[in-house]
Amino acid sequence: MGSYAGGKCIAKTLALLLALMAAIAFIPTPGNAQKAAKKLSKQDVIDLLTGDVSSDDVAQEARKSGISFQLTAAVEKEIHDAGGTDDLIRVLRTLAPHAPAPPAAPTHSTTPAASPPVLMIESSPGQSEVYVDDEPVGTTSQQGRLKLTRLAEGDHRVRVSLSGYQDHEETVTLKAGEATTVAATLQRPAAPPVNSPPLRPQTEETPAVNPNPGQAGYLGVFPMQQQPAGARGVVLASAQPGGPADQAGLKAYDTILTVNGQPVTTPLQLRNTLSSHQVGEVVEITWYNGSTNVTRQIRLAAAPAPGQAAVQPSTPPTLTNMPHNGLVSFRAAHDHGRNGQDYCVGVMSIGNGMIYYKADNGIHNFEIPLNTVREARRNTVYLVGYGAFHIRTNKGSNFNFAALNEQGQIQPPDAILTAIDNAMGK
Repeated sequence: MGSYAGGKCIAKTLALLLALMAAIAFIPTPGNAQKAAKKLSKQDVIDLLTGDVSSDDVAQEARKSGISFQLTAAVEKEIHDAGGTDDLIRVLRTLAPHAPAPPAAPTHSTTPAASPPVLMIESSPGQSEVYVDDEPVGTTSQQGRLKLTRLAEGDHRVRVSLSGYQDHEETVTLKAGEATTVAATLQRPAAPPVNSPPLRPQTEETPAVNPNPGQAGYLGVFPMQQQPAGARGVVLASAQPGGPADQAGLKAYDTILTVNGQPVTTPLQLRNTLSSHQVGEVVEITWYNGSTNVTRQIRLAAAPAPGQAAVQPSTPPTLTNMPHNGLVSFRAAHDHGRNGQDYCVGVMSIGNGMIYYKADNGIHNFEIPLNTVREARRNTVYLVGYGAFHIRTNKGSNFNFAALNEQGQIQPPDAILTAIDNAMGK
């Protein structure tokens, strides 16, 4: 028992001596005092603590020599487990070399993306349907407002529609970060003609008031029985072949605007104005031929004998310079977008993958590929009284037409629309 106690005492004394020698090893001698002390590593600190060197002595040595390791949470735990105190940890924290700062992330000078364009619709009345590039996009509120924020930049065709009103159409250019407003005040269409179609000839201009029968001058024109809504003057159904008007160049669908500088707006006014001039007098007639105003001096002739002045509408010209193989052709009037005031008359042919339209006077010639046609159907508002129909393409183009027979009378457009559907494989 005594031998065991004696051995234990000797072991303890030996451990103390070893720890003391380790501590003395860190005390600089006069010979090496000027040399830079080696920095303590983490393992050096742990070895000192486990060798029974106090935390205060380790802290003192650390202050003198410095330390070469980072003091992470895991390293602090190892030092605590080896017997290090909180005071030692605080000292080591002040001595620990700072980890190099991570390189700053490269900064890119970027311009914030612009907000998408905004399209504001203001309609009167409210509750109007809105289409953008022929796609329905919403309905305006009771107050007539609709805000659209998901449209791409660029040009867009906007149409505002409400049953019983004429459509409002316009093209807008949208830009990122900008708001564009379309103000659409919808108008009710002009009253359609009653009973009779608009492009129908009537009797020649026998004066309504003719105080001197046989002496009144004769121009030889036949106004339409029902004038197109909004016409600026008197629209003609035909001119008497060989008559003064025919020789001067007046023809079907031309619009007489003035006689001797005085506007004429109705067939009755035209007849009364002409009846005040005698045979042989020269009158100045201004008319619109579908593309320009024409003014001519025309000498009035004597009226033909009864039975020789029968209505003889000009035979519509036939198509030239257009392929006819496999085509179905129809007479049609093309509206120029002024509520039936201006239009040209020609032939529409369907086939060979195309819709062709050629105006008699050469003003308008269209070639519409059938694979670009979005819809071809009767109008529900615009010129509905004329039985108008439209052809709308995927690119936003819209063409309004009326179907005619060979005498220039309005016809239902069903045959043309059926031919288009058949050609498109519907």
